[in-house]
Amino acid sequence: MGFRRWFVCGGALELNPDSVVSQSGAKNKVKDGGVKNLIRRRLQTDDKRKSSTQLNTVGLSVAGRSASRESLSIPVSAAKSLDLSADQTTVIRPVHSSILGEKYCFQVINSENNHCFGCTSAAERDRWIEDLRRTAQPNKDNCERTENSLSLWVNEAKDIPPKKRYYFEIHLDGMLYARTSSRTVGKSTQRSSQAADGGFGTSGAGAGSGCQLFWGEFFELDNLPPVSQITLHLFIDEDPKKKRHSRDELLMHPLGSVALALADIKGRAYQEKWYPIIPYKPPGGSSAKDQVGPQALLRIKARFQNLKVLPIERYKEFAEYVTLNYVDMCSSLEPLLNVREKEELAGALVHVLQSIGKAKEFLIDLGSAEVERLGENEALIFRENTLATKAIDEYMKLVGQNYLIDTLGDFIVRLYNGTESCEVDPLKCSASDLPINQRHLKDTCGDVVKRITDMHDSFPAELNEIFSSWVWNCEERGQADIGHRLVSSSLFLRFLCPAILSPSLFGLTQAYPETSTLRTLTLTAKVIQNLANFTLFGEKEEYMLFMNEFLEKHWEPMRGFLQKVSDPESEIAMARFDGYVDLPLRLAILHSLLVDIICPMKQDTIDNLNPLPSILNKITEFLGQVAQRIPVSSAFGAPKPTYVPPKDLAKFSPLHTSMQQLPVDTKPSQGKGRQRNPVQRALSVPDRRNHNRMIKRQASNEELQAQDFSKDQEHVFAISSPDNIKPKPRPKPVPWIEKEEQKEHIQTTSQVEEQISIDRHTQDLAQLRQGIEQVTDRELEAEKRLEDFIAMSQNQNAQLQAELQELRNLLGIREEQLASAIFRLGVIEEERDEDERKLNVAVAAVDRLNVVEEQLAGLLKDMHQLYSVNDDGLRTTYINS
Repeated sequence: MGFRRWFVCGGALELNPDSVVSQSGAKNKVKDGGVKNLIRRRLQTDDKRKSSTQLNTVGLSVAGRSASRESLSIPVSAAKSLDLSADQTTVIRPVHSSILGEKYCFQVINSENNHCFGCTSAAERDRWIEDLRRTAQPNKDNCERTENSLSLWVNEAKDIPPKKRYYFEIHLDGMLYARTSSRTVGKSTQRSSQAADGGFGTSGAGAGSGCQLFWGEFFELDNLPPVSQITLHLFIDEDPKKKRHSRDELLMHPLGSVALALADIKGRAYQEKWYPIIPYKPPGGSSAKDQVGPQALLRIKARFQNLKVLPIERYKEFAEYVTLNYVDMCSSLEPLLNVREKEELAGALVHVLQSIGKAKEFLIDLGSAEVERLGENEALIFRENTLATKAIDEYMKLVGQNYLIDTLGDFIVRLYNGTESCEVDPLKCSASDLPINQRHLKDTCGDVVKRITDMHDSFPAELNEIFSSWVWNCEERGQADIGHRLVSSSLFLRFLCPAILSPSLFGLTQAYPETSTLRTLTLTAKVIQNLANFTLFGEKEEYMLFMNEFLEKHWEPMRGFLQKVSDPESEIAMARFDGYVDLPLRLAILHSLLVDIICPMKQDTIDNLNPLPSILNKITEFLGQVAQRIPVSSAFGAPKPTYVPPKDLAKFSPLHTSMQQLPVDTKPSQGKGRQRNPVQRALSVPDRRNHNRMIKRQASNEELQAQDFSKDQEHVFAISSPDNIKPKPRPKPVPWIEKEEQKEHIQTTSQVEEQISIDRHTQDLAQLRQGIEQVTDRELEAEKRLEDFIAMSQNQNAQLQAELQELRNLLGIREEQLASAIFRLGVIEEERDEDERKLNVAVAAVDRLNVVEEQLAGLLKDMHQLYSVNDDGLRTTYINS
């Protein structure tokens, strides 16, 4: 049988699963029993499964998929020397860690060979995959492609045979892609409220009684080929205490299978339901105790997405809009989104802006906006479901994965494998165990604090730059305390403490913790969060008061750590993100998400988001007629009008100045169409036409005098004497006397007219002054009223501001109380589940005790009957004798 090889890309180490014997004669071993032995056992077992059940497994679990073409001592550089351009069917994809038990592996599959390589981090693996894909397809970004992905929660099963260990294998089109951890039926695998947040909380409707088994494991499979069938197979895990030949027949066949209809889980939304486990009956039959019951069910939450990715040039305008307008886009969309949409939008934006180089500016702007929005309510910073909160969550997961593993990875592994109890609640542990458990909790928390405050050199330099910018901006506003609160809330409340509480959600482990381990993680996260907030435990949690001394002791190291991570001139070595982000794929995800979010909105809301809907529709045009489009109003969606020149434009030349002048009408009075209507002007606009006339009339003084004189002459000759006697006409004066009299008359008339004009102007001026005084009085009265109104408004505004501040403070207090109540509710639910389990055990014990008592009563009755029979026999014997 041939085996695949496994190269470590990050160093000069190569592991081959074939048996290699050292000079001393002992086989080389690796952690957890040796990777080579693990692969050998899985390959041998899966080869038997393939021959019997027609399950074609892939990854490192299929021995017969490709021939053995390995050669020993191949250097690490062999990964780049692979000839990938010759075979167009080459597939390069990640390998899930459950296949080998090792993280960060990837696989190169072609028609002739199947190579597997292991890396030291997810970022390094992604970079290798991208480099090899570009080698196989140099023009990858300018080609249209389809990306398939599967997100799957394997939650819990019920009505399966007890007293055995089980696991599920995930097969796509008959090929193995991942497997769950092994869990034992009957072993306590209670869930908490934190598990419910991850998608595997309460069992929901349909969960009945019987043997239940909980996994709560999440699988995200990307870069998948076209898939038509998704199947989960249930297997019994091998018992290391039994001999190999006694369990081969049982292990080679699955107990049952669950088939997922691809059409039911397609789309962006998760679909959750109970699926029946179809029993598998191997040839030859098996015992009934090893078969699943007819009511066996598995609760699964899944979604399958196939996304069409266009060439990157199609997203150019969209990428420019996101880069320049991400702040306005977020502020416009945030009030319209629910929590799930905020989480998905923040994640998509972070990946796009990280690839463009704007992620740090994006988070700095969001953090500053969060401070301005909350004001003095610093207790609510990063505690609400906002885009800023979700974005910092996603960004820290992206750039801080190596730091998280270096800081907490070994601690989580040790805690999962340990058996020490840290239960310090007197109601849940005995008085004799309480001091020991308190010491264990102090040691555990001390180990975590030391790991965090020692600050490994893998701390992301990007986070240091973001934190230092936040602190500087807050110091500029005189809010230095809020700046440090931003750093503490983002790093501990949103990253480190959730990773301690739910390590499976942050990639630190795959399996969900057992009940005792979960309790230890909960108490540890609670202590670390109080330490980061510089607060002590109160009377609400009296059983934790003994940790206050521990908190006060470690306050200074915590302050020093927060100072170092937010110091822009820190001399500590830090690591930068070296992973790869597929920009065309992330732009396609963001485009699809925005289209799904905006389409159901009202038309007025969509119009207010322009030009974003129009830009999205331009991309949708290249996705085909079936693709969903956003309804856009004609005013925004219509193309811009283009200039259409007149037909006779060539007749006119800009060199002919005569063509550029309008014709002048020398006879405006001719024709009815040329008469202008009088223009009614506003009072504030002077009538320049009348003004010109006045100037013209004043320039011809003689004409005016002549006209007035003729009028006066006509007026004088029209008057007759009272007695109607016609006097004798006066003799005609001498010409020079006539001229002098005319001059005197004209002067007298001019003086009278001037006096009349002066009197008239004086009267008009008096009326104007009176009007001005009235207007001034009204203005003064209006100003007084306005001042009174402004003063009253300021008083009311001050009262409203005070009431608003009180309401905000009260809201902050209620939010903290609500958060504390939710946390306590989760703890109470855990305690209730544990009490229910103990109660069930006690009830079962009482039932068994009742049965024993009934049996004992029967035995006593039989003994009495025997004694009576013996007494009768003895009496008879005595009488006879």
